[in-house]
Amino acid sequence: MNQPKWNQDASVADIASALQIFWKKIKPRVLFIALLALAMALLGWIAGSVWASKKHKAEYIIAAEEQGASGWESLLAQFGLDVGSSNPGGIFEGESLVRLFRVRTLIERALMQPSGDSNQCIADILFGDLPESQEPEFKALKFSDSMSDKALRDTALYLLSQYVNKEVLTVNRPDKKQSFITVACEHSNPDIAMKLSASMIETVTNFYIETLTKKARNNLNILRLESDSVQRMLNTNLMRTATQADFNINPLMQKARVSYNRAMVDLQISISLYEELTKNLKLAEIGLRKETPLIQIIESPHYPLDKVGLAAWQWAIYSGFAGLGLGLIWAVSRTNKEQE
Repeated sequence: MNQPKWNQDASVADIASALQIFWKKIKPRVLFIALLALAMALLGWIAGSVWASKKHKAEYIIAAEEQGASGWESLLAQFGLDVGSSNPGGIFEGESLVRLFRVRTLIERALMQPSGDSNQCIADILFGDLPESQEPEFKALKFSDSMSDKALRDTALYLLSQYVNKEVLTVNRPDKKQSFITVACEHSNPDIAMKLSASMIETVTNFYIETLTKKARNNLNILRLESDSVQRMLNTNLMRTATQADFNINPLMQKARVSYNRAMVDLQISISLYEELTKNLKLAEIGLRKETPLIQIIESPHYPLDKVGLAAWQWAIYSGFAGLGLGLIWAVSRTNKEQE
């Protein structure tokens, strides 16, 4: 049988001729192709009903500020005040911030947050997913019970953090040029998926802010202590000056006025020192607010949560198309062999 020749200028007639030839090849086996597609669709529906994922997905989209505060550092340095660098060395930028969500310690902190139910934390509910929870030593374990065996609880938390990292938590940065980060938790219980994702966001955010502002907060606390100390000294010098002024001293006796003059000098020094510390304290407060990074939740999940994976009817459709494709390939190859 003559085969049509394909080229870039193929006409409608050529296409129609090719389709006609293709139809002649599969026509004797149309019923078999249809039955194969139907059988594959049925098998797909059964497989989807049995193996389809029952998990729900709670996904957050957050944005983290990454720019430093070099302008403020220069301004504060002019006043002799060093509040530290925001994100020193860039250790929490880009993929490093994504990596924070995978740190075992932070996952365990998030798991120990209350689940909303009485006397239960998230770990108490989630640990039931692990096969190890059925072992005798773990059956009576309660994470929310502070009197439980610490070594046993730490072991269970380690197993649970590994499970969350591999099966529950998903963190990625879709666009490397942007600061958007998606944080999602998948679980068969939508409430657990929602609470764990929210707990992870809160835990990592608090750690992120606390770490980046640690030096600035330490400097601010030191300035507050020094300011309070100088203020107490100022009050003492005010009292000394007032006491010396109350004495009825003969103005011709300069030696008798030495104590009063000394009290005045100490008072002036205290006033100048307190004024400088107050100025630096206000600048440190402004610098701390400036260096506190902004982590904004762009989008948060809402009920009902999206289901993960394909539904049974989707399994059936895709399997049916796969069966149709296999049937067509088989029919064409079978006809070609018969014509040889």
